This record gives sequence, C-alpha cells and structure tokens, in this order.
Amino acid sequence: MEKYIGNTALARDFCQGKSAKMFKKVYETKQPLRVTRNGKDYVVIMNNDEYLNLIDKINDYEKRLGVVKRYE
Repeated sequence: MEKYIGNTALARDFCQGKSAKMFKKVYETKQPLRVTRNGKDYVVIMNNDEYLNLIDKINDYEKRLGVVKRYE
C-alpha cells in the first residue's frame, strides 16, 4: 500500500484530537492518508473531489470494457 499512498497516520491519533489536522492536510494537499491500526492498514481518507474523480475514471474504464452493472 505504501507505493500508492505515502502519507500515513496512526488510528490512535484520532482519539487524541488530531483528526482535524489530518482532515485539513488531506483537503489541502489532495493526497490520500492511510490510517493504520495495530500495524495494519485500517482506513484511507481521501479528498471528496479526488474521490469523485476516481469514481468517474472507474466508470469510464468499465464502460470501455463493456461492464454491465445490475442494481437490485
């Protein structure tokens, strides 16, 4: 995961009131933040605009492949 997301934080930092700083960093840099818990990847925090761009790219790629989505 390190080759995709360079920024890392510990889950315990959220419990110590540092989450606002982390969110601000993600928002300003537009770089995702990988949060680890007990030494393992736990969650990724992304800027909303970057997330929407990623979803658009995935949808475009699936259309080119001819992937049919079925929603129930």
